[in-house]
Amino acid sequence: MRTREEGIGADFEVSIDEHANAYSVVAVRGEMDLHTSPKVQGAIERASENNGVGAVVVDMSGVAFMDSTALSALVRSKEALQKRGVALRLAAPSDAVDRIFSVTGFKDFFEVFNSREAAISA
Repeated sequence: MRTREEGIGADFEVSIDEHANAYSVVAVRGEMDLHTSPKVQGAIERASENNGVGAVVVDMSGVAFMDSTALSALVRSKEALQKRGVALRLAAPSDAVDRIFSVTGFKDFFEVFNSREAAISA
């Protein structure tokens, strides 16, 4: 299943790909901020709803900017998924996102993988 949502700006997109009920991939492109973070959080929640999904992988390679509201949304998503036994894995963070994770210490809080493939096979 593939779903697309248009964000506030024309430069934001989030899509959901579900694969064999074992995992789902949420791909984000554009800026994750006050206006778009709720859409990402909603997509993560929907991606985890199918029975048998053990992990939601968020492909962040297309994220150009991320603010504190986006970090907060990812933390809430991780906590909600953990309660249901579903892992949240962040994949291929862009340089901007990787820097934010490193500076804030969230790189150790989240499961962060260098590629989508590595996150899927973990």
